[in-house]
Amino acid sequence: MVVVVVMAGNMEVTKKYVARKIKTVRWKPPTTDYGRTDVFITGSWDDLDNVVEVWQVPETEEDPSRLHQLPHLGSVNDMQYITRDMFAAGSSNGGVKLYQHDSSNHLEEKMSWDRAHTFVGSSAPCTALATNGDQIASVGEDGNLVILNPNQKIPIRTIESVGGCSVYAVVYVRASEVVTANMQGHLKLWDLRSAQSARATLLSPDQIAVCDLASHPTQQHLVAAGGEDGALAIWDMRNTSQPFTIISAHSGPISEVRFHPGAPEHVFTCGLDGQLIHWDASASARPTHIPSFKNTRDPSGGSINVWLSSDVARGAIETVSVIPYSPLPINSVDVEGSTLIAGSDNEAIYMVRQVLLY
Repeated sequence: MVVVVVMAGNMEVTKKYVARKIKTVRWKPPTTDYGRTDVFITGSWDDLDNVVEVWQVPETEEDPSRLHQLPHLGSVNDMQYITRDMFAAGSSNGGVKLYQHDSSNHLEEKMSWDRAHTFVGSSAPCTALATNGDQIASVGEDGNLVILNPNQKIPIRTIESVGGCSVYAVVYVRASEVVTANMQGHLKLWDLRSAQSARATLLSPDQIAVCDLASHPTQQHLVAAGGEDGALAIWDMRNTSQPFTIISAHSGPISEVRFHPGAPEHVFTCGLDGQLIHWDASASARPTHIPSFKNTRDPSGGSINVWLSSDVARGAIETVSVIPYSPLPINSVDVEGSTLIAGSDNEAIYMVRQVLLY
């Protein structure tokens, strides 16, 4: 079943029912930095038989079509591409799997780290993954940060209890540095070449849990953090005494945060409150050219440090709901070019064409 709704600005929202709760959605990376993609993957959760699936968006206005699927042991808590043809998936059973996603859009399991995260005598869910091209960083409810090499079975490194509690999010900010965030609201910047944490920061005096992290596509020292309280915090990891700004929009925990890869003055978040929100800081931008989706990953991003502007610091950001309100959580969001996808607990995939950016 497919439902089509036209939102403000002629955005067309397609809601495709897939009979599974969708935990994570990810666009397959374009063939080149200047290309587009019409293929994405999804992972289900909270089912007896979970799956990883490949979907294609037709050039016409039709809904996405399923191309391939593989069973997945446990809920698919996160998925991240390492290369265009390879991605990792983190499981609720504590394992991490590596999948090949070939040019014919078939999936094949290539590697498995079955006990990447464990409690004493049992498995601990993997909660989030990050990749930097040749490494996978995995965090879990055991509080551990595990660094994996896609080409070897033994983990490169395991840093135990990086937060003293469950770690919910991880992101690379440099080739050898990652930021982790935990249920107590601590963000830690780790230099993987060192045995110690570089520095630790606190999101708020109330120790609000951080649910997701996203780094700016071209200025990776800028990190957006989605909080359990529904607030979006912007951090400059060069100055971690406090977040640059904190802005509230969601009425419940934020599930995921995504910078638009080609227009990073735009951020998209989804949450357990059933909202999918577009955060637009472009009014503070200083465009250097006329934007075009012919190059969806323009390295200039159309602006310089827009998220560190005085307007953003004052909270002068426009927020717009992208889809109609959902009574169930929106778990995952990803955006490429002018098309956004999202997955939810209402057993549906949302696809939004002509997302308003300019």
